[in-house]
Amino acid sequence: MIQNTRPYYFFIRLSIWALRAIFPASLIYCSCKVLGYSFLPWQVETTAVAEVLFYFFISLPRQHQLNNSGPQSVRRSCEERRALFEKCWTNIPDLDFFFRVWFKGAPLNTIYRDDLKDFLSWGFLYKPQASPSDDDELEEYILKTEHRLGITFPLGRGPSRPSQVSTDPLNLQHKPLIFYLAAVFPDDLQTYLTASLFLSLTHYRLPLYSSLFIFPPRPHTLFSPHISPSPFLPYYYRPHTSPTTRPLLLIHGIGAGLRTYTSFLSSFIKSSPGTGIIALEMMQISMRITTSIPPLSTLHSEIIKILNHHDWDKCTILAHSYGTIIANHLLKHSPSRISSLLLVDPVTLSIHWGGIPYNFLYRQPKKASEWQLHYFASRDMGVAHSITRRFDWSENVMWKEELMRHKRRVPVVVALAEEDIIVDTEGLKQYLVVDKGLNTRVYDSEDILKDGWNDTKDELGIIWFKGINHSEMFDKPERWDVLVEVVRAHSTIKAESE
Repeated sequence: MIQNTRPYYFFIRLSIWALRAIFPASLIYCSCKVLGYSFLPWQVETTAVAEVLFYFFISLPRQHQLNNSGPQSVRRSCEERRALFEKCWTNIPDLDFFFRVWFKGAPLNTIYRDDLKDFLSWGFLYKPQASPSDDDELEEYILKTEHRLGITFPLGRGPSRPSQVSTDPLNLQHKPLIFYLAAVFPDDLQTYLTASLFLSLTHYRLPLYSSLFIFPPRPHTLFSPHISPSPFLPYYYRPHTSPTTRPLLLIHGIGAGLRTYTSFLSSFIKSSPGTGIIALEMMQISMRITTSIPPLSTLHSEIIKILNHHDWDKCTILAHSYGTIIANHLLKHSPSRISSLLLVDPVTLSIHWGGIPYNFLYRQPKKASEWQLHYFASRDMGVAHSITRRFDWSENVMWKEELMRHKRRVPVVVALAEEDIIVDTEGLKQYLVVDKGLNTRVYDSEDILKDGWNDTKDELGIIWFKGINHSEMFDKPERWDVLVEVVRAHSTIKAESE
């Protein structure tokens, strides 16, 4: 994330304005040329024509397709829904704030009964509008909610409508062709060259047919003789040769792909030269135009397929942001394949609170980093579709009782940034600390840098990074070296067996 300073604010606003102006300016010029007015060099004319063609024949049809796609749903019995409701309400620290966030900042006294029914119907029954056949069940949920809040919701409908992440319009914003060719493509090429030449990572590409559905294209990856065993997930691989450590599986978050993590990987390789690495690539959340992200159940099975291909029976996982949701599925369904788990900027622990969807999708940006998030991530075609139409909150939450059960066998460490604009990290820290069963201990990141990492296996360790924003742990050596130390310590087989 960029810094929240005045110069960066003007820089990001100007950059977004310039990018958004490219298509209308190109369309105006092409219209003038059709009318016989041509006054720019042929290179600029060609660019303008390409921008207009790209918008009408690639960007706009894909936006329409994604916006009209249906959400995923999970079938549950009435008893299962009741159990989910109780679990959810038990794991919400502030129910008043919860409703205000899900209703986009509306005061609690402006939320009416029928609007609340629509929200509960969406959240638990996968129906955007409550139907009379479900009225008894929804009334039961409302009565329990009123009892806990000590209020009565007025009858009828009011001025406040709830967020319904999986069915609300995506509000996508077009990015010009030049952005993909002059920013995303060179960035991808730089990552490939850095990984291949300086980190000794081998790229496992997608089959040729699958590669045709990624834009901008990745011709440099075709030089790799290795094809991923998964038709959905390319990745970078470093063989595991150390008899004293477990290999590392890196699951990245939303952003520019693996470029964010190359400096961290470089430091980790220096500290643990024999430790194997698999760094997954998910094009759908890396500012590419491509096919829809597979269901998380499919991603889980594809990751296991990749681990089996390299004979990795167990590994340490570092998951960042959106990647923590995938790590959650691995922990739920294949805990025996995980030796330890580091969750960086985790969204999976508090996604049900509502603050994360609000901050990512609905908040009107004000700070520089919020504008960066808004334009380059929240309104990106692949990202927006992945976190709405392909996203089920109830399947993606890492509940505290599950965390408590799994951490007896799989050590878990959580890294939080104090100034995170997506995750309420102060609230999340208190949520985890207050539960004595988790045996949570908070560590200052600066202390780990000086003294090393030596937590006990039955602890839930929280590493607190002061004064930084979401994703900024990978920005500077004094930050990513903390993560390197934790992964190095947890990947040792000796530490695992203690």
